[in-house]
Amino acid sequence: MVWGYTNSILHVDLSSRSFKRISVEPDTYKLFIGGKGLGVKLLMDLTDPGIDALSPQNPLIIVSGPIEGIAFPAANRVGAIFKSPLTGFYGEAYAGGFFGVEVKKAGYDAIVVVGRSDNPVYLTVFDDVVEFKNASHLWGKTTFECEDMLKSDYKGSQIICIGPAGENLVRYACISHDSGRQLGRCGCGAVMGSKKLKAIVVSGSRRVEAANPNLLDRVKVEIIEKSRKTHQGLMKYGTPAISILTNTTGSLPSMYWVDGAVEWFEDIGPDVLLKKHYYKSSTCYACHIACRKHSKADGFDVEGPEYETWFSLGTLCGVRDSSLIVKANYLCDALGLDTISTGNALAFTMHLREKGIVKDVDVSYRNPEEMLKLIEMIAYRRGFGDILAEGVRRASEAFGAAYEAIHVKGLEPPAYDPRALKAVALAYAVSCRGACHLRHIAHRPNLTSQHPFNPEVKVDRLSYTGQAGIVRELEDFYAVIDSMILCKFHALPGIGPILWNELTEIYKAVTGVEVSKSYMVEAGERINNLVRLYNIREGLRIEDDSLPERFFKEPLRYGASRGEVVDKGEFIKMRSEYYSIRGWIDGKPSIDTLKRLNLSSYIKA
Repeated sequence: MVWGYTNSILHVDLSSRSFKRISVEPDTYKLFIGGKGLGVKLLMDLTDPGIDALSPQNPLIIVSGPIEGIAFPAANRVGAIFKSPLTGFYGEAYAGGFFGVEVKKAGYDAIVVVGRSDNPVYLTVFDDVVEFKNASHLWGKTTFECEDMLKSDYKGSQIICIGPAGENLVRYACISHDSGRQLGRCGCGAVMGSKKLKAIVVSGSRRVEAANPNLLDRVKVEIIEKSRKTHQGLMKYGTPAISILTNTTGSLPSMYWVDGAVEWFEDIGPDVLLKKHYYKSSTCYACHIACRKHSKADGFDVEGPEYETWFSLGTLCGVRDSSLIVKANYLCDALGLDTISTGNALAFTMHLREKGIVKDVDVSYRNPEEMLKLIEMIAYRRGFGDILAEGVRRASEAFGAAYEAIHVKGLEPPAYDPRALKAVALAYAVSCRGACHLRHIAHRPNLTSQHPFNPEVKVDRLSYTGQAGIVRELEDFYAVIDSMILCKFHALPGIGPILWNELTEIYKAVTGVEVSKSYMVEAGERINNLVRLYNIREGLRIEDDSLPERFFKEPLRYGASRGEVVDKGEFIKMRSEYYSIRGWIDGKPSIDTLKRLNLSSYIKA
C-alpha cells in the first residue's frame, strides 16, 4: 500500500450531467507523484491536439497532492491544470487555503470537469455523493457574494467559484477561494465560465494519515523552527516584504516596464501598508506563517495586496496612492480577475496613451483613479474593456502596437524585470506557461546573490554565466513541489526550509516509499518534459521561447539597474545552454531523453 493517495479521480461531464470514479494506476504516482504531474498527464491523455481552450473538450483538472489533508504547514494548496485561453498553451494555477485538503478528504486526488452545461450550475461533492445544482441565482454575483451564499447553504464546506469576469470569458479570469485566495493565472476562470460552472462545493469525511507520522512530526518541527527564523519579513509584511529588495536593486517594474524602481516607494511601500491598511492576519490550513494580510481603505476591505498585486496595480501603473491599490485589489478579487494580467493591461493602456497611440480612454499616469472604472469594464467586457479583456497580446494587435506589448507566449509578466535579473530573462522565456516567476523562483538567487541549493556559490544577477543550470534545477525542484502541492513560501531558494533533502523526507514519511534526491530530481525532469511535449503538440516553436523586443532594445531608465538591457546574443547562448542541459534539440526533447525518462509512449506527440 502507498499512503498519501486515494487512487481515485472524480470525472464529471457537465454536458450529460454524469460522473464516475476512475482508478489511477500505481505507476502513475510512481512516475508523476501527483498534483501537477498527475494533472499534466491527464491533460495530455484526455485531449486532442488543437482544441479551443474555451470549448467543452478542454478539461478543468482540479488537483490535490499526496500530503494534502495532513496537518502539515506547507500542505494546504490546490491546483488547476487546463489549456490556457490566454496563451493557447499549457495552463496551471494554484491557491492556498483549504479547498485542496477537502478534495482529498472527500476521497479524490483530482476532479476532472469536462463538457458544458446548458444553464449555469454548481457542483456539490460530499464524499461519494455528487450533485448538479441550479446556479441561476448565483450567476452574475461577485466572488464574495457567491461564496457567502454557498457557505450559508453548506456550512463547513469549502468552495471555489468564479466572478463576472469568468462568466464573461475574460481570458485572464481567475478562480477564487476563501474570500481572498486565487487560482490566478492563465485564465482558468474563463475555462470554468465557458462550462457554465459557477462554483464547486466540497466536503469530505475521510481521515488522511501518513505512513510514518513520527518522521513527519520530526520534519514538521524542524521546518517550523527554521521558518520562524528565516521568514520574519513574510510574517510581518506578507509578500510585499520583497519589494524593498526589488526597488533597491532596480528590478521593480514601473511605469509599464520603463523604470526599475520608483522614487515614491516610501509612500506606498510595506511600512505604509502595515501602518495604514493592515488590520489582521490569517493563515491557510495548518500554517503558522500567517502571511495573509487583510487591508482596509475608504470602506474597501480585502485580503492583500500581495506583492504581485501591489506591483501590477501600483508601480507598474505609476500609482502613488496606497489606498487606490487596495481598492483596485478589491475590485479584481470581487470580479474574479487575475491582478497581474489586469495591472499589465491597465498599465499598457496608460503607456499607449502617453505615446499617443490610444486616445479615447480616461485612464492615464496623471489620472490613475480611472483604473477602477476600467477594471469593471474589463470584467463585464464593456466598451474599451472588451479589448483589454482579451489580454495584452491580442489588445496590442488591435491597437497596432505589438512592439510596445510586454508578454511571453501571451502571458503578462510578474514583478521582476529581466533586464536587472538575467536568470529571470531566461526563466520567463522558457517557462511552460509564459512569463512566470513561480515555475522557478529564479529571481531569488539573483536578488540574494546566492545559489539556490549551494549557498557557498555566489550568483551575479547581471551575468549570463551559470544561469541556465540554476533555472533548470529550480524548474525541476518546483515541478516536484507543485506535484506534492506544497506552499513555495516554505520552499524558497537558499533558505527553504524545504529543499531537496527535506522534500524526500516528507515524501517518505507520507507515502512510506523510500526515495532518493535523484529519484525526485528525475521525477521533476519527467514532469517538465511532458509539459514541454504538450506545448509542442499545441504549436510551440523555438521563437516562442523569447522575450519582448523592448527588453533587448530599451535600457531601464531609472533605478540601480539603469542602463541594463538583455543582450540578445548572450540570451540566445543562455537559451542554447539550457536546451543542451535539458537534453533538447532545437527546443524539443530528444528521443533519448524521453526514453530515459520513461516517456517513450509520448514520442509521437
